Parts: sequence; structure tokens; C-alpha cells
Amino acid sequence: MRIRALTLAAAIGLPTTLAAQTTVGTMSGTLEGPPAAYSILDGEDIATGWREVEDGVEVTLEAYPAETPVSDDQRLTVTFTADPGTRSPDLISGQIELMRDGEALTATDDAINLSVDSFEIQGDSLLIDGNMRATLAEGEEDVSVVSSEGITLSVDLQATVIRAEGD
Repeated sequence: MRIRALTLAAAIGLPTTLAAQTTVGTMSGTLEGPPAAYSILDGEDIATGWREVEDGVEVTLEAYPAETPVSDDQRLTVTFTADPGTRSPDLISGQIELMRDGEALTATDDAINLSVDSFEIQGDSLLIDGNMRATLAEGEEDVSVVSSEGITLSVDLQATVIRAEGD
């Protein structure tokens, strides 16, 4: 099946790396005011997945601007750990990296507010629905979610994430 997908992608002129990736969710909202929409992808060379860790469940979402070609220069990666004991778990720890035209903006723990409406594990699938607000800064600059410095990302997110391989 993979060979057929690669052959079809090549025949219609798509980059073959796209053939091995699947959209598993969306993030939509605003980035410093203007609307922003991202597709959460999974597949070959994509970090999206979840795994059980000592503190709870660690989730990684790798997303790219919707309706644009996949490029590492335009990537949003969200990694967080939450306690799966409830359907609306609190954020234990988190990290966000936004690559925008090759420039890296980051947010960690205090600069991230994650509000989860649904967090449900069904076999190897994790269904997540909620919203996230983060204040992103260049490098290791220390900002909080309510800081006036930095760039504000505010999105609703919905995804069905598969357990990471090897976990």
C-alpha cells in the first residue's frame, strides 16, 4: 500500500514525504492577533504521539500551518505532561516551540495555559479536546502566560493521537 501511495504522490507531483503523513487533528485560533490554523500530523518523521511517563501521560503534537506545504521552517511542536486521572487534567509540565520562517520561539510551563475539556485514552488512541494559550519568546527568555512581552498564541485544539511506537 505504501508503494502505491508513493507512486500516486509522485504521479500527481506531490512531495513523497507527504504520502506517509496523516492529519490527526487541528489547532485554530490566533497568533499575535491574526487568525492561525494548524494541521496536527502523524506519520513517518513526525513526532506526534503519546506515552505513559512517571507523572502521567506525555503528549507531543507536531503541527504545520494549514493549507501550506510541510516545512521544518514553519512548524509548531507542543509537548506536555498531564495526569490522566480525570477527563480534564491539569498541565504538569509543557513546552512549545514555534518555528516561523526559521526563527525559533519557545514557551515553557508558566508561559502555557492548557485547558482540557476531554482527555480520554481508548486502547492505543488518546482523544484530546481543549484550548491552549501561550506566550512565546525568543530563545530562553523567561515570560509568563500573562506577560506583555513575547508573542501570544491562542488556539482550540482537537486531536486523536496514537501511542508512540515502542511504548
